[in-house]
Amino acid sequence: MRTVWALMAPVLLHLIFAAAALASEPVTGVDILIRSKSDGRVIVQTITDNRGAIVIKEMRPGSYSVEAGSKLPMALIKRSGSWGIALIPVATKTAKPQSHRARPSAQGMQVDIVVPEGVPISYTVIVTY
Repeated sequence: MRTVWALMAPVLLHLIFAAAALASEPVTGVDILIRSKSDGRVIVQTITDNRGAIVIKEMRPGSYSVEAGSKLPMALIKRSGSWGIALIPVATKTAKPQSHRARPSAQGMQVDIVVPEGVPISYTVIVTY
């Protein structure tokens, strides 16, 4: 029985954290750009899906910048002061969920994240307001 719980625990924790992140309304069609803070290289460039999410596979440890909404109309970005960007690790053994408030600007929203040392980690990124 312990083996079953040990195998299911990461999945259950992922679902619990995902539900908490989705307590705010997810935003679909938001442009996302993730860059390495060390060299400015673009790692991911995409838009959020119909769940307001993207999946980033196997991010290496380091510091990154998540930029969202640079292509959205400024009126939409300024509509609410409660924008957020959540990163939920697909496997919770090596990383904790991250939740960030994002302040809108003329360039969209931007938050800095740190992927902890260890093996590369896959994240689900959710943009909410």
